[in-house]
Amino acid sequence: MAEKTAEKDAKRPSRLWRRVKLVLALVLLGGSVAGLAFGFTFLGRDVRELPMYQMTAESLRLVEGPSWMTPAILADLDVRDQLPERFSLLDPDIGARVAKAYEQVVWVERVERVVKLDPRADPERPPLEVMLKFRRPVAYVQGPQGYYLVDGKGIRLPGVYTDVPRLGKVTLLVINGVDTPPPDPGHPWFDPSLEAGVRVADVVEPYREKYRVTRIDVGNVGGRRSKGDSEISLYTKSIPPTRIKWGKAPSPEAEVLQEKTLAEKVAYLNYVYEKLGGRVDGVLDYIDVPNETIRRRTTELTTNNRPAPR
Repeated sequence: MAEKTAEKDAKRPSRLWRRVKLVLALVLLGGSVAGLAFGFTFLGRDVRELPMYQMTAESLRLVEGPSWMTPAILADLDVRDQLPERFSLLDPDIGARVAKAYEQVVWVERVERVVKLDPRADPERPPLEVMLKFRRPVAYVQGPQGYYLVDGKGIRLPGVYTDVPRLGKVTLLVINGVDTPPPDPGHPWFDPSLEAGVRVADVVEPYREKYRVTRIDVGNVGGRRSKGDSEISLYTKSIPPTRIKWGKAPSPEAEVLQEKTLAEKVAYLNYVYEKLGGRVDGVLDYIDVPNETIRRRTTELTTNNRPAPR
């Protein structure tokens, strides 16, 4: 009986040996996992280097831009010098690097999204798409050295223009009467008169062609020129132009004094244009928006600035 027990114990692995095998199994398993991860690292590197995933900074281009986009603005959107000459679409940080590059461009208000697509899914679609929200120019500001662009928040945009060209396919209003010097591009232009002019330009822009408005004069904001005159005036295209007395600059004080809102002023202008059949520019001497009055000219002008036939 004792012999059988001894033989049985000899065949049974010792407790120590079982522990050793357990440790070896863990070591082998750990070695297998490490080897597998090492293999995937090299496999990932090989995949990243496949031609289908390779991109160059040259390939980053604007597929479709706003109507005001010009070749000079497109040049400002060039971020090639901030990215590697060649990179892989599968690089884990390439999306963040592209976003950071475009965030430095003054024309870009913010980067909405950076999307990486598998080029095998749709070879015709760009594999890297960047959604940008641009700063939209609303007006030129006339200064001593030329004209400066500003967006709807009063941010100065790049460039100094010696005259007022079309910006791409868009014609913008001109704001004059701003006394403060322009800031550097990308910085807000802190000036109450400019802020008022930008707000008026933004609300008038959809009707600019209808009213034939070309200029917004903010030189009397705060009564700087004359306490009793309109703080803001719009001028039309005819020579001499029709003056649109806009009233006070938009402000809490103007609301207390029951000044018309921006929407109410536009509504009154529309009313005048409808009543006169659209014949306003060159026909009226002025439109007084706050007081809802008009004055006709003694001699009407045609669009060519000549007396209209009677």
